[in-house]
Amino acid sequence: MSETIPAPAGSGATPSPFVEPPPIVTPAPFVPSSFAAPAEPLVPWISIWTRPRATLRQVLDRDPRRWVFRLAALGGTAGALNFAPTAGFGDTYPAALVLAVVLVGGALGGILGLLVFTILVRVAGRWLGGRGGTREVMAALAWSCVPSIWGLVLWLPRAALLGEETFQPQPPGLEGNPAAAILFGLLQLAGALAGIWGFLVTLKCIAEAHEFSSWRALWTYVLMGLMVAVPVGLLLLAGQVFS
Repeated sequence: MSETIPAPAGSGATPSPFVEPPPIVTPAPFVPSSFAAPAEPLVPWISIWTRPRATLRQVLDRDPRRWVFRLAALGGTAGALNFAPTAGFGDTYPAALVLAVVLVGGALGGILGLLVFTILVRVAGRWLGGRGGTREVMAALAWSCVPSIWGLVLWLPRAALLGEETFQPQPPGLEGNPAAAILFGLLQLAGALAGIWGFLVTLKCIAEAHEFSSWRALWTYVLMGLMVAVPVGLLLLAGQVFS
């Protein structure tokens, strides 16, 4: 026969039933928004402006080779157009000739530059702990040309405003025409802002290709510049010594 243990004297309350502790829920690991997969597919031509890392990641996951040489050609053309007035080609040659040379030479130079800078950025990034391969770095450099490609649109009103003076650094036709001078200044400002933003996009894309921070991407740029400047400087110095 079992024996019942009475409750302590003076206590009429019965002991409360045993309650199991609530289950421990482990929260999901935090994923930064810049690395999280987008809910919907991005449109690279637009999203590269505001979400460069997520855009490039989508490109790399789908087809990193797509559009790279066409983007490089268009980016090279944009760069050549921006360089032509600075070099003063419009003061010496007619606008039609400058445009023809810029279109052909810029496209070829853009593709050649893509091949060369892919090697330099890949090597410099690897020295700084990056993991990007040739395909990743090439895609990053190609898609970072999108802001400068959009900048080609600015040349349409510039050509309509200046005509034969389009590639001159200081168009004489602006003198005595305040409205045209203001429009020209706004176009110049828009081009400069697009160039600055394009550089930031380039850093973000390089960072995503190498899977490191944007600051390390900036140092990759610096190291790449040294890789080019030091040998060229030594060659120039040797040429002066032995000349």
